[in-house]
Amino acid sequence: MKKQIAGLVALGFACATANVSAQGDSVLRMKVEALEAKVAELEGHSEGGHASDGHNKFHGGVTLKQDTFFGFQTILDAGYEITDNIDFTFYSWLWTNPNFGRSSVVSGPDGDVVNSGGNGLWTEFGIGLNFRFLDNALSINPNIGMLNGSLLSSEIVGKDIRAGEGVVPNLVVNYDDDYFTANLYVAYYLATRGPRARDFLHNWINVGVKPALFDMGGVLPINSVGIHWEHLWAAKNRIDSSLEGVVYNWVGPYVEFGLPKNLALRFAGGFDVKGDVSSNFYQASIKLDF
Repeated sequence: MKKQIAGLVALGFACATANVSAQGDSVLRMKVEALEAKVAELEGHSEGGHASDGHNKFHGGVTLKQDTFFGFQTILDAGYEITDNIDFTFYSWLWTNPNFGRSSVVSGPDGDVVNSGGNGLWTEFGIGLNFRFLDNALSINPNIGMLNGSLLSSEIVGKDIRAGEGVVPNLVVNYDDDYFTANLYVAYYLATRGPRARDFLHNWINVGVKPALFDMGGVLPINSVGIHWEHLWAAKNRIDSSLEGVVYNWVGPYVEFGLPKNLALRFAGGFDVKGDVSSNFYQASIKLDF
């Protein structure tokens, strides 16, 4: 395209030079103006085509995560820009803890416990809208998810595995600038099928600072350091109300390292204030952004 523009310019000036003596200054001005308009049109097409080809409206990431309670998890989150400040978002969260599937099913007249592995593992899928503010530093992303499995809907976890056993309205809020970062997650897991045995509330908050705040940018491969708080509450148990209440209440520091190829490694650890599951907690995750 640049060669075509340069050729047109050279041709125009050659034509103009050849016709100066014959047609005068007024004709020359007309030819030069027409040539300038053609060059501007070609440049516009070139820039527009480049922007259209180079601008990718998709974004997202894949996270591999493991912690004390939920075990190993794989999370895919993605979004598609529909306006300058709004994205259509979707996600899938694969919970692979066999206790959420069919690790122990009571069967038989004697109440024998049959350990049968991880059939019917909990599977979550959802969609939402992401609203971006403050030059994309702040994002607010409400979603609605669908659950599949038996954790919410069955009297005995692992029996009567169901598609669409529950819904999960949830909210993700992120803030990220040159010096500070924060993440809020709030979700209510509502049983909608079968005996509707259990509802849960799951939430966490991360607040951190970046090395640039202390004029240490580029010194260490650290994205941020801060505090992680996470809470799980058994909000409703329609089979045995005595099982309602706080399941765990974690608090402790975290550190996140930046790796090449848009990878990040985060580790958090600390204390379980509730202390019923364990006196400590740990959580590690690796995320690839694309």
